[in-house]
Amino acid sequence: MTDAVLRKFLVAGLLAGMTALNACTYWNGELERIADESERDFRRDLVGPFSEVALKKIIADPTPYKFTDVRFDAVLNKVGEKGFIPFLTIFDPENHIAFSVWASDAKLWEGDDRAHSFPLLFLRKDSPSVPDLFTAGRYSLVRISATVMSDYELKPWFLVNRIEIIEPMVYTDDALADLSLAKEAVAAKKPAIAIRHYENALAGIWTTSLRLEIHLTLARLYEGRGDLEAALSHYKGALTNDQDNAEAMKGVERSQKALEGKSVAPAPQQ
Repeated sequence: MTDAVLRKFLVAGLLAGMTALNACTYWNGELERIADESERDFRRDLVGPFSEVALKKIIADPTPYKFTDVRFDAVLNKVGEKGFIPFLTIFDPENHIAFSVWASDAKLWEGDDRAHSFPLLFLRKDSPSVPDLFTAGRYSLVRISATVMSDYELKPWFLVNRIEIIEPMVYTDDALADLSLAKEAVAAKKPAIAIRHYENALAGIWTTSLRLEIHLTLARLYEGRGDLEAALSHYKGALTNDQDNAEAMKGVERSQKALEGKSVAPAPQQ
């Protein structure tokens, strides 16, 4: 084969290669972007799509969700987490981190709900979500994307793909204790004790729905005791958590009218 013929073959091969690249959907700049991966977000390489399913629903009947990608909100426990059972699951302490959660709507100030922390969640140690798990404190509200890998012993065993922190801490232990004592005092018809514990609980609770409930309860208690200024303050506090709450709006109007009526009342005779 002469040099001239060889050069013709090389030119033909080069043209054929350029034609193939032009036909490729990754050409025109995409190939370069994919090669350097500078804009790739590995945290978003999820195995989904994930179906939004409440954790309590999966726990109640895990079999229909086996090998399903699910997403749910939960509250981190991070205490007494021992989820490894050697030889019975694919999860091992060498490659995975076990952690436990409560359902996002669990009433942690009540003994029954607090005792039902779910421990069978596993995150690979090489996952990008590991720093988030370690950074988030106990009682953090998180969104978990995971695959139900097993229904062994009629429990869902989750391989966690991603953890997103919604709120870093929604309760404190003291606030939960005060809330429990406040509810006991209400049941025992001891409003003064209930008020004290509810007021203390507000300092350590950050979930909107629960703060709304506490403000409304305090407003009712204060109004029942005739402390209209405190009642008005808590009705307004309720509105900061739900600006359209009908009970709070009526309470503000009623308390303000009652206070205005008191302010124009004649001074008592000496």
